[in-house]
Amino acid sequence: MKDVVLLDFDSTVTMRDTTRFLFIELIKLRPWKIFGATWFFTRMVLSSDSTGAQRNKNRAIGHLLTGLSDADMSEALLSFTASVSKFFRPLLIQNIKEWNKSGVLILIVTASPSFAIAKCVSDLPVFVVGTGFAKVSDRYSGQLESPNCYGEEKVRRIKNWVEKREFSVNYIEAWSDHFSDYPMLKMADKRYWIGGEKLRKLVIDHDSQANFVLTEQ
Repeated sequence: MKDVVLLDFDSTVTMRDTTRFLFIELIKLRPWKIFGATWFFTRMVLSSDSTGAQRNKNRAIGHLLTGLSDADMSEALLSFTASVSKFFRPLLIQNIKEWNKSGVLILIVTASPSFAIAKCVSDLPVFVVGTGFAKVSDRYSGQLESPNCYGEEKVRRIKNWVEKREFSVNYIEAWSDHFSDYPMLKMADKRYWIGGEKLRKLVIDHDSQANFVLTEQ
């Protein structure tokens, strides 16, 4: 039996959403793509629900990725990592180190692109499950390779990750900043929410045993 901790990434492991950093670095590679990306980015920001925001985020990223290989993005991802690392949440980084020392497996489960987040946390003792983008040969097509790793899909992806390993697991903790992760957090014995009073009021109606790390009032 392996103990596992489940972590969201953006605004959980980090103190803010990191999507715009990835946009900036990808646009630098091909500046002429900024117009199409801005259209989707604007729709993402103006979306009235989180599902719509995620859909337009992936369209923007797909637009910027189309035709690129991993080698084409190597320098951009280094810059992305440098930007994101400044916003790592000290509490979570310390927890990750302590969990690792205790033999706990740490699984970051994110709706963001797995190729980008895996690069960001390559120096940390974690595994990453995220949204994957399809390739044709070695170049990205701009399309998702599987459903967006968001909401209930996170639960399915976690179960798939476990099924590929030859051990049973005990989810001892899960952390997130967004209620869309409630299906994932329900898998864990202890559930930690990071955010303000609005999130606390929303969560407490569904989970009386929730733990809160309040970051704003």
